[in-house]
Amino acid sequence: MSGVQTLLKAEKEAHEIVSAARQYRTQRLKEAKLDAAKDIKEYKQKKEKELKEHEAQFSGSNDDLEKAAESEVQTELVEIDKSAEAKKEDVVKLLLDAITHPKPELHVNARA
Repeated sequence: MSGVQTLLKAEKEAHEIVSAARQYRTQRLKEAKLDAAKDIKEYKQKKEKELKEHEAQFSGSNDDLEKAAESEVQTELVEIDKSAEAKKEDVVKLLLDAITHPKPELHVNARA
């Protein structure tokens, strides 16, 4: 019986070794997950900080560009209004002339 007892004892020891290895593996996986989560959190915070710095750096120039564009648009609108006002009488004369003195001729598509 001592052979059987030795085998049972060896099997029990092997089972304990495997169980300890599994527990060690499980613990290492948990630690790895925690480390990865910590690294991800730090990386995310770093990138968010960089983004905020970038936004702060370029938001002022964005406002300046918007103001410059708005100013340019307003200047162009004033020029268009002046041009329209200056040519208003000429346009009215052309329209009245076209209405009062029609020149009958065939349409371009009707010509063959």
